[in-house]
Amino acid sequence: MAKTKTPKKNKISEYNVATIALDIVMLFLGLIFFIGTLAGKGDEIASGFVRVVGGVLILIGIFELINFLRIKEKTVFDWIVFIIGCAVAITGVVFIINPLPIITFLNFIFGIIILIYAVVIIVASVGTLRPAGAKYWWFSLLFGIIALGMGIFVACFNGATKTLTIIIGITLVIGAVGGIANALLASQAKKEFKANSKILEDASYTVESETTEAKKDSDTDPEDSVKY
Repeated sequence: MAKTKTPKKNKISEYNVATIALDIVMLFLGLIFFIGTLAGKGDEIASGFVRVVGGVLILIGIFELINFLRIKEKTVFDWIVFIIGCAVAITGVVFIINPLPIITFLNFIFGIIILIYAVVIIVASVGTLRPAGAKYWWFSLLFGIIALGMGIFVACFNGATKTLTIIIGITLVIGAVGGIANALLASQAKKEFKANSKILEDASYTVESETTEAKKDSDTDPEDSVKY
């Protein structure tokens, strides 16, 4: 008998539990911002973060340069990508040399990132975990809503760097907890679904076996076996 995938199984499979790695990174980053600022290192942490971003931008620019040089027949699109790569690399150099002006936009950058991630958490909890029958799906939804509000607050914040880094740290931790909750609930839902599927398969196999035996018994009627 052909097996069909149920919508419930598809919904669970669509959520990638591997995203928990990103949540753990966000959690550690949030703790660094929060604890480091309380230790009086808020400005240094903010500057260091901007410089790290600058280094990543430079690496992206170098990658685009190498990719451009490897292309033999260059098109207009290749030149456009190359120019964008150079602009990205130059931006990275500026981030490293003078990170202080960039810190003034740190709240907006982090606010947008947190907003996007909060929306992902909310959609995953309502659109994936709840239909899949995951227990406590509302827990991740709650953290997603809190992260959404914090993201709006961070994006609109206009205050001291120390206060900003503390708020960013707390918001990252909240978002990370919501994401980890999503991943754990999705994993638990998968285990429960597999266990239930196994029970149903065993029950179906038992019913099919009994039906087959009954059919064989009916086909071999004692009266039909009598020879005249």
